[in-house]
Amino acid sequence: MAASATVAAGLLLNYTTLFGVGDEPDSLPDEDYAGVSSLLPTDTVDYSQMDYPRELKYKPAWEMVVKTFFYILSIILALVGNIIVIVVVAKNARMHTATNFYIVNLAVADCLVVLTCSWTHLVDDLTPFWVLGSFFCTFNTFSQVLSLVASISTLAVIAGDRFFGIVFAMKAHFVERRARCTIALIWVFSLVVASPLLFFRRYQELQWRNMVEGWCDDVWPVEVWLDEETGKLMAYSPLRRLYYMTVCIVLFFIPCLIMTITYAVIIVTVWSAKVPGERISKDIKSQIRLRKRIIKMLVVIQAVFVLCWLPLIISLIYAEFVHQRDAMLHDWYIHFSYFACYLAYANSAINPFIYAGFNANFMKGFASLCGGAEARSRYNTMVSRVDSFQSSTHMTKV
Repeated sequence: MAASATVAAGLLLNYTTLFGVGDEPDSLPDEDYAGVSSLLPTDTVDYSQMDYPRELKYKPAWEMVVKTFFYILSIILALVGNIIVIVVVAKNARMHTATNFYIVNLAVADCLVVLTCSWTHLVDDLTPFWVLGSFFCTFNTFSQVLSLVASISTLAVIAGDRFFGIVFAMKAHFVERRARCTIALIWVFSLVVASPLLFFRRYQELQWRNMVEGWCDDVWPVEVWLDEETGKLMAYSPLRRLYYMTVCIVLFFIPCLIMTITYAVIIVTVWSAKVPGERISKDIKSQIRLRKRIIKMLVVIQAVFVLCWLPLIISLIYAEFVHQRDAMLHDWYIHFSYFACYLAYANSAINPFIYAGFNANFMKGFASLCGGAEARSRYNTMVSRVDSFQSSTHMTKV
């Protein structure tokens, strides 16, 4: 989603639309840009008597067609795939396990990204100004951070659930019974983290004689001062930097590090475990293979999530903490931020393929939805057999 998000932390319609670094108005001269749109002297200058000072830049037709095609493909795959995941779990009571509930939660977060972020990023990239109005200016960035935090939190909980279910098997059912409550807490926590953007993300307009210029930017409280060496008006927002630093470090890098360590312990535990006795029943062998396959799936989900969202987080870190705020962002950054944002949103379309590729339940559940009564009967028989493996061996459900 995230990555997420997680604000960039979400989270960018282009770096800029994401996390607040914002679509600064093109009308600001390079030498006067301090990174804060509100510093425009609108009280002393009547811009409605001036023509817009820059040439409007539109994407070439081929670029618009290519970007639109890939975004539409990504949106369709993400919506169809994640809805199927939700329906498969909802319609099969034997798949109502903790891990599957968390996977459904990931699918919900992915659907949120598709419905509120993907298409708005495309529209914003293909138009010279922000054209989607005040609501989407605020809600788009809010939902991006919301889905990023929800996704990374869900992945962390899945890692913890598998850790307790395998390393401390006796606590597995204790964890499972609280899956629904945990999911509710994940969304409450994500709402709290993303909520500042509902107050500090705003759509702004500037009336020129020949057009209305609109942009979407943050309005965090700022400290303004005059740089005596350069004579430039500078601005600094400590709350904004604290917020994005928290999203990047506390809500992305630290959870990723913890999950990596957790799965390393799980892999060592499972692959090095030896079942006592010389002869092992087919049921136990099947359960061990199933458990290893699920662990592989979860590791791949986490790895793909990090790879997809990391460029966006790097984009945010560069623009907010590395780049000088009194200078315009370079062209290479604009292209990189677009790629980073698209890759983060594409994660929503990739996940369903991972579920189907590693988990026969999801793959055959999809087939049963597309097939008739005979296909559904074979699917229910297969799920029942897997469930009997889990019950007879007293191993944690996956």
